[in-house]
Amino acid sequence: MNKLFGIILLSVSVNVSASGVFFDGAPVKKVEVSGQSSSTYVLSEAQSEEYKVVISRDGENYYWTSRNNVRLVPVESGYYVTFIAVNGSGYVRTLMSDAREIFSLLPPEDQKNEYLYVEHLIHQLGSITYYGR
Repeated sequence: MNKLFGIILLSVSVNVSASGVFFDGAPVKKVEVSGQSSSTYVLSEAQSEEYKVVISRDGENYYWTSRNNVRLVPVESGYYVTFIAVNGSGYVRTLMSDAREIFSLLPPEDQKNEYLYVEHLIHQLGSITYYGR
């Protein structure tokens, strides 16, 4: 009985202590859409740093750290995980950790032609979408 209690306590403490940055990425492209128009921009290094996305984890909870710490709900599907903002302000979709590891093994020239994540923000009656690595 004491061994079982110890195992349960250990697993709970591991879960609770799992915190910190879960995902971060730097966008390279920005797409703005409104009812009248759409625009696509290639971002400079400074803009890429300014619009960086950060998702942190605190135990079983995820937060959109780069967007006012909005709580996120992860939804897994295939090779992707989509983190949906509980306040309806948008989502971040990225590859599952195993697929991100495979992505990191690609040659740099191949990584340049792909995106590792998409961040979609609802903005008034339009949207802003960032694509990045």
